Amino acid sequence: MPERLYTEYPSLYDAIQSEWDYDRDVAFVEAARERHDADGDRLLEIGCGTGEHAKRFVEAGYDVTAIDPFEGMLSLAREKCDGGVDFRETGLPRPTLDGEFDVVVAIRGVVNHLPPEDLAPALGSIADLLADGGVLVFDNAPLPPGGNHPAIDLGEFEGGTYARIVQMNPTEAGRLDWDAVVFRSDGEFFVDSREMTPFEDLTIAEELSKQRFRFETHEGFGPDDDRTVFVAT
Repeated sequence: MPERLYTEYPSLYDAIQSEWDYDRDVAFVEAARERHDADGDRLLEIGCGTGEHAKRFVEAGYDVTAIDPFEGMLSLAREKCDGGVDFRETGLPRPTLDGEFDVVVAIRGVVNHLPPEDLAPALGSIADLLADGGVLVFDNAPLPPGGNHPAIDLGEFEGGTYARIVQMNPTEAGRLDWDAVVFRSDGEFFVDSREMTPFEDLTIAEELSKQRFRFETHEGFGPDDDRTVFVAT
């Protein structure tokens, strides 16, 4: 089944994520940068989605380059940021980028979109893009390795209301098929699917060490956030 939420329905993605605390995430990155004395304002956001983090980083004074492999997401992000961000259609594990960045972020389970074999080359690519003295901030989403029971999400978007039925099913390759059916009040519905990887924190820590990163871990970007956040230099 195809991925359609990222490609065709970015505004609906925004509605589904409307309660996410983007300001909290940016404040966490700012604090990590200060704690590690990371100088410079060149920031790379990997997996920028619809630009909610990117526009806040610009407001915080960063020179932002933001990448995402989905043009649907980038089209909405460009509207929000009104030319203030250098958006590129590329992504992990080997983004087509030049230069170095003082801060690199990958927020909201970006690495979990990777198959297991792409984790090492992705972290290697990030190491090449991170300037000396720079800081990397990313998270590992708490995905259930054994899958979960179907769940329903009800909400509102600019076109009315939606109902989204979601289930994650484990695969033989150790990944999760994240399948959803979305019904909209205008009568439209679509099937959406993507593969995700429930990485163990130890697996990520070992790969960071192999890339000669020094790192620390945090329990979320703030209270009530159950993901693991890695801050690496």
